[in-house]
Amino acid sequence: MGETTVLFRDAWGEVAKRFDMDALGLPGDVTALLAEAFRGHYAGLSVDTQRGCYRALGIFASFAHEDGAIAGATDLTSAMVGRYLAWLDRQPGPDGQGWTAPSKANVLGALRYLIDWTKRHAPERLPSRIDFPYNPYPNRSPTPRPKLSEAVLKSILQAAYEEIDEAWERFETGRRILATRGVVEGVDAQTCRFVREMARAGDGITPPGSTVRYGNAMLNTRGGLRYLSGYLHLTLEHLPAFFLALAIQTAGNPDPLRRLRRDCQSPHPLDEHRVTIDWDKPRAGAKVKRAQRRSFDHRRPYAAPQLVDRLIEMTAPLAAQARVQERDLLFLMKSEKKNAVRLVTMSTLGISIKRFIDRANARIAIWNRAAPERRREPLPDFAAAFLRGSAATQVYTASQGDLIAAQAVLNHARIDTTERYVRGPGSARIQTETIARAQALMIGWVMGESVAAETMPAPMPVSVPFGHDCLNLLAGDRPGKPCSRLGACLRCPGLVIPLDAEHLAGILQAIEALEAARQRLDPARWALIYAESHRILKGDILPDFPDVLYEAARTIMATLPALPVLE
Repeated sequence: MGETTVLFRDAWGEVAKRFDMDALGLPGDVTALLAEAFRGHYAGLSVDTQRGCYRALGIFASFAHEDGAIAGATDLTSAMVGRYLAWLDRQPGPDGQGWTAPSKANVLGALRYLIDWTKRHAPERLPSRIDFPYNPYPNRSPTPRPKLSEAVLKSILQAAYEEIDEAWERFETGRRILATRGVVEGVDAQTCRFVREMARAGDGITPPGSTVRYGNAMLNTRGGLRYLSGYLHLTLEHLPAFFLALAIQTAGNPDPLRRLRRDCQSPHPLDEHRVTIDWDKPRAGAKVKRAQRRSFDHRRPYAAPQLVDRLIEMTAPLAAQARVQERDLLFLMKSEKKNAVRLVTMSTLGISIKRFIDRANARIAIWNRAAPERRREPLPDFAAAFLRGSAATQVYTASQGDLIAAQAVLNHARIDTTERYVRGPGSARIQTETIARAQALMIGWVMGESVAAETMPAPMPVSVPFGHDCLNLLAGDRPGKPCSRLGACLRCPGLVIPLDAEHLAGILQAIEALEAARQRLDPARWALIYAESHRILKGDILPDFPDVLYEAARTIMATLPALPVLE
């Protein structure tokens, strides 16, 4: 096997993916250069990422064939990169409008990664200078994905729970059938014989149709082989229902959730009624990976831990026959084409979700005919990728525009990433209302007038931390009740602090109290409770005060009552 065949192996030493670089049709030294860099740079990345790079190299090969000016590695120059950029700009795209900026950036980035790897590890392979322009596609934020409303998300969950109940009931019946030799209540004798025959022929899972003694005609009288498989284990028919319910509850990325592990649950360290679910996200953190984690009250019948427990039981027969590298995964399926147990692929999952939508809408249509006074809305056409942004938008809306709340749910390192997820008409409306509310409060404070009743509920001044006042405690996210941000006012989107010596004195006193607490408290406790407030006060608020106020502020600070001791 030549050096132009790139093999990637998994943790067990088996070949996970094979790429034939000669198939690209590039000159020999260029092929060898790209193959070595491909093998070195992408060795530790996912199969999907490796496949994406190979597709990008195929696009580069198409350019090289059309360009006709790349006869060897000496022709890999900065001028060639410029011609490649112009070529990408000329590509028509499926809609005739040209490729999007993110698509072109991804294709160019794949080539750049391999060239940069070669510069670091084998510079002798690049006889000519080759540089890539910095950020050739600025402002390439993709169009936000469609957002599903709260009503649609609840409809999806309702439809998913209906199918989950159906799947679990059939699986429980199957376990009763296999536990006895007689007839099970509610199931005819012939179905019991079919299920037991299938379990024997397939060693606990669905066998190939040719190994079952009963013919297709006889099996079809009881729903067919696929239907009867539900008595033995989870099937592709019901897998999307579990996946969608978990995707909405966790607000996780579809592909990492697809790789959810069987040991993903752990007890909550403080609340005996809660269970924490962890999953891996390869792109979370450049150097130190951040765990994707949510906790749920397991007493709720359809809580994520309850669904995971059901999945563990329903896929146990499949896990016993899965490949060793996939045996500890949760979303397993019996592949009819390969007659083997495999992790469900994203393409198969997408097709199954479309079928789930069709089945759910058929049930909803029957419901609406039978009970028009309690009409249910049909499910729209959607993809699994819509759910994460939709869940984040609902959190953002419920918190009246608190991006930090949505950031905590999505576990983003940067808040501007979260903003792209919630961007849309709903978030624009909340931002406009927040600005208008803050402006009304500011005008009222400056003019000494109360805010109009139709603009804001009755004022309820109250002292809040760090020396400023909340002008309207009841104007939070719970009408008629105290604002849920009370005590965390530095995160309030309507926070207004006058730039005067009195308020500067309170802020300086609060910073001193926080820094004194840092010296005596456990570092982990201080970081968890007080570090964020200290960062906002010192890094975001304090720089706005002019230097001329500091002398007067320190004089005032000496007369202020002592703050409570932080513990």
